[in-house]
Amino acid sequence: MNDLPESLLDVPGLDSLGPHEVDVLRLLLNGGSVVDWIRLHFRDRRAIDDFLRVNELDPDDEMDQARIADVQARAIAYLTEHLRYRLSESVRQASIQELCELASGKGRRAHRLHACLVLKVIHIIHHVEAYELLSTMAISHHEVAILLQAKVERVVRRLIDRNAPVVDFAGNTKTYHSTLSKLLAKKDTHAAQVFDRLRFRLVVARPPDIPALLVALTRTLIPFPYLVPSQSENTLIDLDALLRQHHNRAVDEPDGLNENVASPKPTPRNEFSGPDYRVVNFVAQVPVRVDRVMPLQSRRHMGLGPVVFGTVEFQVVDRATALHNDSGANRHTLYKRRQTTRVRERLERGKRQRKASP
Repeated sequence: MNDLPESLLDVPGLDSLGPHEVDVLRLLLNGGSVVDWIRLHFRDRRAIDDFLRVNELDPDDEMDQARIADVQARAIAYLTEHLRYRLSESVRQASIQELCELASGKGRRAHRLHACLVLKVIHIIHHVEAYELLSTMAISHHEVAILLQAKVERVVRRLIDRNAPVVDFAGNTKTYHSTLSKLLAKKDTHAAQVFDRLRFRLVVARPPDIPALLVALTRTLIPFPYLVPSQSENTLIDLDALLRQHHNRAVDEPDGLNENVASPKPTPRNEFSGPDYRVVNFVAQVPVRVDRVMPLQSRRHMGLGPVVFGTVEFQVVDRATALHNDSGANRHTLYKRRQTTRVRERLERGKRQRKASP
């Protein structure tokens, strides 16, 4: 992981969250996509550089600068040559930091729109090429999972050392049989949709600690553009009510929060969970630098950048809710029993039933 400023490891107060943090929290909790956003809210150049670092790209490294510039040039070419946009010269010549500033409202409204277009395509190109890199390298998904687990644990431990309100933290990898059961239980699923092979559970002291911890995670570990759309479940907190309770003004920002942009509905409540199971659950693509564990020697690999992504599920609850979720009808053993019953029913569907004796 690129070295991040120590200040990013501090969990912010709810009253201090700005429009950027509110947008990110709504994205995380509602399961939307940044491709539907209409603006950004970066405060300054330092915040933009920090954002690049959490994407595992160093704004001060010449090779990383070249990688960003190359993807940016291809994004502009796609927009101008394929989609026939007439991008303003200010946008065409802008650095990545200047694009983020323009998308955050520094400059003309048309520049903001064009900057957002370029950034969205950059996001997609980088993501696609990261997966191409992973598919062509001599590194397995299991090895990437090991790197991911080490990274997540390292960041969360650093947050805890900086007094993050985490009272329990644990991670695990879904077992082979659990993966099979999940695939068999749902009609509309396939191997690529098993998002929670690697998962982490964080327990905080109180419900108001959850949004602030989520912000800290997106600053240090999870780049907000790579939250997986339509894979969020929030049955635990009312974000806007909580922010207003803490006198946060950004929640009522008149200009440009992205809450009015159409986004997918949150993931339906897990049908195998207990009747009053409550959780904040989301899935993210977490970036990992592979050039630090094995050299990118071929020209093809070097042209795809140094980053790959691994899919990680995160569950966040407060201490009282965690205890409640582990009791009564919410118990995990009953969850597995309900899931196993559904798997059996689906496997046996269509079998002939014995006729009753006269």
